[in-house]
Amino acid sequence: MTLGERVETVARAGGADLVGVADLALVDETIIAQGGPLCTGFPRAVSIGIGLPDPLVDRLMVPSDRVGRAVYRYHTHTVVNAALERCALDVAGALVGAGYRALPVPASLRTDEERRAGPVSHKLAAHLSGLGWIGRSCLLVTPQHRPLCGGSPS
Repeated sequence: MTLGERVETVARAGGADLVGVADLALVDETIIAQGGPLCTGFPRAVSIGIGLPDPLVDRLMVPSDRVGRAVYRYHTHTVVNAALERCALDVAGALVGAGYRALPVPASLRTDEERRAGPVSHKLAAHLSGLGWIGRSCLLVTPQHRPLCGGSPS
């Protein structure tokens, strides 16, 4: 089994619907500007995504649905992010076990409250890995799924 196949197997076992690998060389300065020294020395990112159920996303289109929005926030910020973070830790463990350096970047970690950003743009990594594009929802949109929550160990 190749390293790529091993990473995908581990990610899918952890609940990932999509897995991709991004070459960060194209955006090295952007990655360093956002994440600082923590993010230097990682030329690639493994991007993982978990699809959201359509009815959950559909509720966002109803501006007056406070309950639907609360349920959406709970699932994305609590349930899905926890699954992504566990999956990222497992993928990082597989990479370290194969002799590589790996840094699991939490899906919910904010390091810049003003910009509401973390140390790495998970959406940028997912886009660079070819998984999809950033939609009007500010979530990753893919041909296979509607918006996905995503995370990535760099």
